[in-house]
Order: sequence, then C-alpha cells, then structure tokens
Amino acid sequence: MEILSYLIVGIGLAMDAFAVCVCQGMTIKNNKYSLGIKLGLTFGIFQAVMPWIGYYAGNILSEKISSYGNIVAFVILVVIGINMAREANKNEECHSINDIKTLIMLGIATSIDALVVGFGFAFEGIGNIHLGSLIIGVVTFFISFSGTTIGYKIKGVLGNKAQYLGAGVLILLGFKALLGL
Repeated sequence: MEILSYLIVGIGLAMDAFAVCVCQGMTIKNNKYSLGIKLGLTFGIFQAVMPWIGYYAGNILSEKISSYGNIVAFVILVVIGINMAREANKNEECHSINDIKTLIMLGIATSIDALVVGFGFAFEGIGNIHLGSLIIGVVTFFISFSGTTIGYKIKGVLGNKAQYLGAGVLILLGFKALLGL
C-alpha cells in the first residue's frame, strides 16, 4: 500500500478522534494547546498500535481465508463506516475528560476501527504495516490536535459532521478493496 493510501486511511480513522477532540475543545476555557497535545498523543498512539495488532492477528487468520481477503476487507471497512455514521447520529453531549482512565477508554474506543482495519490490511496482503501504523498515528495526532483547537474556536458548529466524512472515506476504501484496486 502506498503512502497516499495510508494517509487516506489515517484521515478516515482519525475522524472519531477528531469529533471527540472538537467536543473536548468546546468544553475548555483556556490552555487548548496542552489538551490538544494530550489528546493528540493518546489518540495517535492508540491509532498507531491498533492496526499493527490487527495486522498480526489478521495474518494468522488470513492464511485460512486468503481467497476471500478482498471480500473480508470490504465487509470490515463498510461495516465500520456504517457504524461511524450511525454513531454520528446520536448527537451526544460533550463532557470534559477529567482523568487518565477516561482518556485511555476514549483512546481504545476511538481506535477499535483501526484494529479492524489492521485485519483488513492483513487480508489484503499489505506488507509494510510499520510504516502504515506510523503514518496513521501521526495523522491522527495532527487531526486530534487540530480538532481540539477548532472545537475551542467554534464551540459547536462542526460536531458530528466529521464522523460522516470519516465514515464515507472508510466505505470508499472498502469498495476499493473489493475491486482489488
């Protein structure tokens, strides 16, 4: 998979984290940069590690179902995209993060889709997961940091629309996998 594809996947995967960061940015009164770095690092690390874990777990499974790899990747990406769009419809209210436990739980929750994408990478036979995970993590850091800053500035205009964008990107990547492009 080329670098541009990893960037696109990273952007799609980072939309959940972006939405959380926009929400968090809307709850703070000052020091948005400190919160942006904290959220960016947390989400970036989780988004980088989860595809890597999914990839190695998926490699174990992909040997057994390799002839169906494109279909499996398609189903996984489309289901994640649909779920992201469904989550965006919930319009939940923002609550500020007050402890490390909550921050870690949000990191895990926003990166489950990255774990599943790692499975998809394995099924597609992607070879350079380390580069892909690094790119996804860095992209997520910058998008999360930006989301916190944007949330601080706009205090409520964007909201869940970012999740719809991420959902659309993942669904398109699913169709790309199905077609073997």
